[in-house]
Amino acid sequence: MAQDNYTHTKRSRKKGGLAIYGYNNGKKKDKPSEAGTENLSGKMQVEVKGAGDVRFNFIAINGFTLIDKEYKTPSKRSREMTREDFKKNVRPAFLKYIAEHHEPQLRKLGVSDAGLERMKKGLGLNGYNVHHKLPIHGGGTNDFSNLIFMPIPPHDELHNKVINPQIKNFDTRMGVVIKLPWRDGMVWERPLNSREKAQSKPTMMVARMKQKAAER
Repeated sequence: MAQDNYTHTKRSRKKGGLAIYGYNNGKKKDKPSEAGTENLSGKMQVEVKGAGDVRFNFIAINGFTLIDKEYKTPSKRSREMTREDFKKNVRPAFLKYIAEHHEPQLRKLGVSDAGLERMKKGLGLNGYNVHHKLPIHGGGTNDFSNLIFMPIPPHDELHNKVINPQIKNFDTRMGVVIKLPWRDGMVWERPLNSREKAQSKPTMMVARMKQKAAER
């Protein structure tokens, strides 16, 4: 049976002082989670401090907001048991549940009739992943509230761009507080842009500046 595929398109542009890049992800916020600094051009530069020396110039990525969360690695045996339970029991049950209760959101992601039928049988789809918001390696559980169904490209960015750089120089068995990408819900929704920075100037100010420029 043919499986659904996720098509990824990168783009880079600026819109109203907001830097936009990536997987058609992220949502516009009124304020950053941490204070920014203004450079000589008058644009607000966001700096969010992660674990260790890691810094981020965005407050959200792929629709996930950066929050403070302890990342503490359980024993190898505990992780193996959690992963085994996830593969055999939890993931199939989760796929069945969202196929039954979240069909509209899945269709917005491009899941077809055939894809929904596969999910109702507890089978995964090519190009999608069931993501642990707090990874098992970081102490995450298989509770449905810690799981979200999403395409692989934005999923991989959460790990490669945010989580992995923060934990690579720590003994996470002792626990470390990191900036964790988090969002509620069980099915990923495609937001407007990928990495979200602060608005450089209030909307009204931008409008007035454009009006003055047009009058010259």
